[in-house]
Amino acid sequence: MTDDEQPRWEERQDTYSGIPWVYVSRAEVWAHPKGQLTGLLWAIALYLILAGIGKAGLLIGQGVPVGWALLLGAFPLACGMGLILRAPWAVVLAAVSAGLTVFQLLGGLGQVGALGGNAVDFGGLSPQFWTLIHLLISVGIVFYLIDGDRPNFIYRHRYRKYSAVRDE
Repeated sequence: MTDDEQPRWEERQDTYSGIPWVYVSRAEVWAHPKGQLTGLLWAIALYLILAGIGKAGLLIGQGVPVGWALLLGAFPLACGMGLILRAPWAVVLAAVSAGLTVFQLLGGLGQVGALGGNAVDFGGLSPQFWTLIHLLISVGIVFYLIDGDRPNFIYRHRYRKYSAVRDE
């Protein structure tokens, strides 16, 4: 098959649901109305940007080494910006950011001053509590970005062909 004969889209079977994925080009996604960010994706991006800035600031305030604080804050910040730019790597950064939050939470459980920081109460609650809340939100975001129809279309340039299931 020559380049001129290549199909515009490619179809692959999903291993879990059996519903085929149809892959399209980035230009097709950006031109399609469903290739635009929804209110939920804007809210997720804004949350991640603010969480990144807030996390870095709070960790520096706790006395965590600046390098760690900036690293742990940079991933959600970059992920939020990537989501706004509709960059495919933003989904990977969301997963990495959630993984780093797990690391941060597990490193801080049962310890005073996790990652070298000092024990400081924020709103009468421990920093580990706020880290746990952020982790739960981050995991929900990762699942939505990986499995949601709109995020798959925008960031992974594919959509589920539900008509294949109805035709069977």
